[in-house]
Amino acid sequence: MGIFDFLKKTEATKPTETTESNKEAEEAKGNACVGVLDLFPMKETNQLLIVGSLEGSIKVGNQLQFCNPDQGMESLGTVEVKKLSSQNKDADSLTDEVLAHLVVDRIPSLDKLKKGSVLFSSGVEEEQKLSSYSDALYRAFVAIQEGQLTNEDYLAATLDDSVEILRLFLWKCRQNQETESEESYQSNTRKLERLAEIVKDKLLEADAVYAVYSEKTGEPYLFSTTYDRGEEGYLCTDPMIMLLTPSWYRQFKETIDSRPNSVVKLIENTEDKKGIENFLGTAFYLNGALGAIFNSKEVSISASALVQKPDFSDLPEIQVPVMNPDLVRWMLLMGQMDQPTTEEQELVYGLYYKFFSMAMPKAKFLLPLDATSGFPEDNSEGNSFVLEKDANFNIPVREGKDGRNSVPVFTDWKRLRMVFDEKWNGMIEEAGGMIEGFDYAINPTEYYEAGAYVSLTAFRDMQKLSEEQEGRAQD
Repeated sequence: MGIFDFLKKTEATKPTETTESNKEAEEAKGNACVGVLDLFPMKETNQLLIVGSLEGSIKVGNQLQFCNPDQGMESLGTVEVKKLSSQNKDADSLTDEVLAHLVVDRIPSLDKLKKGSVLFSSGVEEEQKLSSYSDALYRAFVAIQEGQLTNEDYLAATLDDSVEILRLFLWKCRQNQETESEESYQSNTRKLERLAEIVKDKLLEADAVYAVYSEKTGEPYLFSTTYDRGEEGYLCTDPMIMLLTPSWYRQFKETIDSRPNSVVKLIENTEDKKGIENFLGTAFYLNGALGAIFNSKEVSISASALVQKPDFSDLPEIQVPVMNPDLVRWMLLMGQMDQPTTEEQELVYGLYYKFFSMAMPKAKFLLPLDATSGFPEDNSEGNSFVLEKDANFNIPVREGKDGRNSVPVFTDWKRLRMVFDEKWNGMIEEAGGMIEGFDYAINPTEYYEAGAYVSLTAFRDMQKLSEEQEGRAQD
């Protein structure tokens, strides 16, 4: 199911002698697999004309099953080929035709047929069905429709379909990018944006999607690659989460599950279709992921194109929820790594720590408060309020490192509630406000690798680094 497979076409060959291997090849040749490119109801005869790309051989009278690989390989029904034609000529049989026309009787189960569906004879392997599925989507939506979907196509497409169409059209654009005109580039950019929007729609409407999680941090795994750009230094690609469509995960489950330090979790949508959206919002705007990768690294969509960033501009500053995505992002990337053992791993870890250090002085934390008096009654989680002058409260102080005490601080309400129940309130702690007296234990949840410990000395170094970077940016 590689991106180059759709250009391959099996050549018909005649064996020079009859051997066991030749016999097996001939039997395989007899297996037919048709990727549906289009379909037209024939009202006068109550039949259906199917236009498809044929691999293998097929005859009039053959029985074919059909399925939608984006939803599973199970057969949805069986049809008999009543008529065959190619290049405006009727035929009793066809072999390896890019555009084959099949006529079958209409039956209720054929209502599930769409562009990308696959008709196949018994004995066809799942790999071939997937190849025909991908080939059909390429020919229908890239080669013929040039990256555009009709309203009917939009309604019929699933999340798998939309991801695969985007992948294939993106591949085509990359192949032609060196020779295409500016006008063509702009047109393709608009088409890609529309295809990404369709993926978003299908994702938010889906019943469920799978996400790759880090076993170390308990959060969606962040995927980022570091490149050496020579004199320009090193570049980290945008950290992104990885989403897997159900059919893709079922197909490649064994390989995906074998990835070290990660686990795949099912993200189910809620009845109001907000479950997946809320999951994405947390991953993007609490955890700091900058987008999502779909099934493979060939398709990625930015966070803002999937879920809009929350707008708190109308709220008083005291009511704006505490969030630190620019800080959490780098803590999670460091936390999901094993202890660096090679020079390359140490380099990557050092880059993450550098970005973490630059974000640290700008952070706002939640410091847990155990109220004793002077606090509003019936205060709901996340609400902000002004303490009365004579308010009394306790903060949890613990033994830290190097003879100093530490206080737990949290980057958001989600992490605070993982440790402290509703009896505890939270006070905003500007980074550095209490550092003279207490070190910071950031997000000390059960996933300790997802947090960090910042001492007074480390914080001062972070302040210095942040100031130096800001000075360079202004030069």
